[in-house]
Parts: sequence; structure tokens; C-alpha cells
Amino acid sequence: MTGPRRSAPGERLARAVLGPCLSIRRGESVTIETWDHALPWARAFVLEARRRGGEPTLVVEDEEAFFRSLTQPRARSVPRAPAALAEASDAYVYLPGPEQFPRLLGLDEEDLATVVGRHGPEWWRAARRSGLRAARVMVAGATATAAARFGVDRESWERELLRASFVPPERLARAAGEVVRRLHFAREVRIRHPNGSDLRVKLLRVPPRVEDGRVDRADRRAGHLWTQVPSGVVAVPLAAGTAEGTWESNRESYDRFSEAAVSKGGRFSFLRGRLTEYSFDRGGAAFARAYARGGHGREVPGALTFGVNPAIARAPEVEELAAGSVGLLLGDNRPLGGRNPSRFAHLSTIADATVELDGAPFLESGRLVRRA
Repeated sequence: MTGPRRSAPGERLARAVLGPCLSIRRGESVTIETWDHALPWARAFVLEARRRGGEPTLVVEDEEAFFRSLTQPRARSVPRAPAALAEASDAYVYLPGPEQFPRLLGLDEEDLATVVGRHGPEWWRAARRSGLRAARVMVAGATATAAARFGVDRESWERELLRASFVPPERLARAAGEVVRRLHFAREVRIRHPNGSDLRVKLLRVPPRVEDGRVDRADRRAGHLWTQVPSGVVAVPLAAGTAEGTWESNRESYDRFSEAAVSKGGRFSFLRGRLTEYSFDRGGAAFARAYARGGHGREVPGALTFGVNPAIARAPEVEELAAGSVGLLLGDNRPLGGRNPSRFAHLSTIADATVELDGAPFLESGRLVRRA
């Protein structure tokens, strides 16, 4: 897609991200980090930052040079975003890449983790020192390469991501707030669906994590410097050893850095809090390989997610944001305040589920049940 065709939605997207999401003020330093395939989007962010009186710095990763660097001798280091960029910035926008990401699948596990986690520990330490506000803009990932790998229409995917990105954070916050208020007093959650899902879990007594597309003062105090656009999800960790029953996803799960890329029809059985059986209609072999490497805690459900974004339906990589959807995370839940140390994490999603909180109706076929 050429630059001029993207200019209008790019300008609107930049206004949404630099305005309601990151609240750019006059005189603030804004770093826009992009891969070269996403330059048409990045230019709109540069212009919007200037319009707001900010001081933008555009950082471009040249994809061909990046891949050539990976062919250098083993003494080379895998490229990462410099920590100095975080240290010197008030706000940070990342347009992810690379476009030709399947070329990364031959990397060993350590190097792949470095590339995927492009913003490493040094970057995060600098970001915390500077009180950074950062956003990852997902529309940059809706490329022809990714669409072909996922088996979706690229333009439809891009349109859905844009619609979801334009939902105001205030609206997402209101929807998330109602979910959080209901979860606050709940102990046991039961999730059911006509596909055979019937799972009971207990919540860990920690505050749910809310992603509403903003990085405000409360987020920074809690150490949450980074949001994703589009956004709109509530995540709550689970008490270990409490899962009982079955779970069958009815939405695809996507992982562009897995050889399978898409998993579908994941069925999981739990007994006394642990995964005892699993099967997939598609992508089961890739899941099994990752699961085998996951270490202690891989078999324990780590969290539930509740989507609140009304503009998401089937968009890859953000399926857990869809309003009314429920996600089950297996494995690592430490970023959410849990204690599961596994190296493994897999999120699967059910749309249109019926959910009860301590026996009281919460969701009915994916719709919030209003309290009397």
C-alpha cells in the first residue's frame, strides 16, 4: 500500500495515539521507532508530534541491513533498541516489524527472543528512570506477508485494527471499570459454552490489570509504561491448583514467530489445577514443542482475560480484545502479578461464553449481565 493512500487514516491514528493515549504536550520529546515498511505510518506520527508542539525523533530500522547483520559471525550482537532513546524521551511510539519476519524462524531460541523482545532490560531500566509513556501500534504488523501466513485478507485486517484503535480510551476504561468492579469481590469463576467448555477457576487476590490504551500517572506509578493500540482488556491472575473442567477455544490463536503461526480448536482438560490432556484441530505440534520446553508451571492456568473493545471481531493477534470474549492463559503470569515462573505462555480465547462469578450471572453468551 502506498504512502498517499495511508495518509488520511495515518493522520487520524497519530492523533489518537499521541492525543488520548500518550497525552503529548508542548516541548516533550517523542521518539517514533519504525521498520522501513511502516514509514508511511511513521511520517504521520512525526507530523502530528510537531503539530502538538512536541520534538519528534524518527528512528528507522532498515530491514535488509538488519537481516544482513544476522549473517555476521557469532561475535555479533543481535540488534536491540538503544536504551539512550528511552532515557532521552518523554514518549515513545513503536511500529513493529520486520515485515519479512518468517526469515527469523531459523534463529536459535536465544537470538529470536532478543529480536522479539527488541526493547531489552537496559531499555526498560532507562524507561522507568525517565517515566516514559510508550505505545506499540499494531496496525504496522498487518502486512501482506503476515496476512498470507495467517490466511486472512490484509485490507480487512488493517481496517479492523484501525476501527479498534479509534475507540476512545475513556470508553474502554468505562467498560473495563465495570468488569473490574464485578471481579473485585469474586472468588470463583465458571466459564461455559455450548461447544462443551465448562471450566471452574479461582482468582488470585490481586488487582486486575486494565489495558485501556492509555499510559497515565497511575500506570507509571505501578510500573506500567507501555500500552498497545488497539487496546481494551482486563486480565486477572488465577490461584494455582484450582482449575477443574474443560476449555475449548472457538477463536484462532496467532503467533507469527511459531512455525505453525495459527492454532485452532484448542481443547484442554484440567484436574486439580493442572492440564491433563490437550488437542488441537490445527497447530497442535507447534504447541507441543513449546510446551515441552516450558518448564515448571507450564501446565497451570495463569490468568483469565476479558475483552472490552467493541470494534474487534476476528483480527489476528488481538482476538482477546473483542468485547465479551474470555481468554485463558496457560503458564507465565508474573507480568500480571502472579507467581507462575514458567517460560511457557499460551493464550486461547472463547467468544460468546456464559460466565458466572460465585454463581451469579456475569456474561450471557458474551454479553454483560447487568446487576439488579
